[in-house]
Amino acid sequence: MKSTAVHEEHDCDNNDDHRADDNPQDNGDEVLQVMPSDSFFFSIVRDPAALARSAFSYYKSTSSAFRKAPSLAAFLSNPRAFYRPGGRGNHYARNLLWFDFGLPFPPETRVSPQLPRDPSPLQLHIMPSAAGLGTLFQPVTTAANSHQQPVGFASSDFRPSSFIQWGLAWLDSVFDLVMVAEYFDESLVLLADALCWGLDDVVGFMHNAQAGGEQRLGAANKSVLNSEDQQLTARARAWNNLDWALYTHFNRSLWARIEQYGRSRLQRAVAELRARREALAKRCLMGGEALDPKYITDVKLRPFQFGSAKVLGREEEEEEEEEEEEEEEEEEEEEEEEEEEEERIDYSTPNL
Repeated sequence: MKSTAVHEEHDCDNNDDHRADDNPQDNGDEVLQVMPSDSFFFSIVRDPAALARSAFSYYKSTSSAFRKAPSLAAFLSNPRAFYRPGGRGNHYARNLLWFDFGLPFPPETRVSPQLPRDPSPLQLHIMPSAAGLGTLFQPVTTAANSHQQPVGFASSDFRPSSFIQWGLAWLDSVFDLVMVAEYFDESLVLLADALCWGLDDVVGFMHNAQAGGEQRLGAANKSVLNSEDQQLTARARAWNNLDWALYTHFNRSLWARIEQYGRSRLQRAVAELRARREALAKRCLMGGEALDPKYITDVKLRPFQFGSAKVLGREEEEEEEEEEEEEEEEEEEEEEEEEEEEERIDYSTPNL
């Protein structure tokens, strides 16, 4: 997970900015000290169930807990049989979002801290961005963005609810916007609006995605999961309890922001963003879609392959540009030949 800080003048006519990409767990405090106090910080979260599927595939050889488990379902059915706190690479195996944000963990106990029961489908619908807008939560009030480190968590108060609320309050104080992967396009529109950018400033293409990831996401969010998948999703969210609390918090805050922006207005902006992306993909990308790495001829554009799942990438479309350059060169040569021909005719014409 990457977090980004942007600093620019608070004048929407001024688009000059300075950016810093950061892994918060590495050097978040240093970034806060270096960037100006009025910098705009934003990041992104993902449904812990989807993240668990991706992490198990990608980090199976890295995490000792994942490496011991024959499958993700086996791991989640009895995670304590495989997971050891502090084990090599085991930060990938539990609450990866919480870890990436650089938040401290409560003391490890044999019994996991209990969060409220997983909301029913009527209370919480996690849908992909492409599915369109829908009500998820009622708007909630979040803490003011002060970008200041909050008062440290009292070491004597390790009640799960208090600990989690402290962590969420700190993130609210630092980040001006936390995007949601399942509503990525909507999040991009809100990001552009907050920074006084145009949609062309945030349009982009999916890269470094696991093969089949979009199809799995679509199936997971159209209520067509079988009972085994539903059980795996519930277990993944329960095991990654801190991540689930973090995700639902920022899912709520995103939709509170959407309500302020206006749903109809957002729908129009999202449609415009997708149309622009599609047009640019046809113009700039080979085939207009994500490709198997073996079809990407430019080695620099091939995504790094790690884990058991194939990671797809993009190939820039160069043929049209080369053809246009060749046509321009041919036109220039023809113009030069015509000019030379005119000069020869002028020289050969006798004076009368």
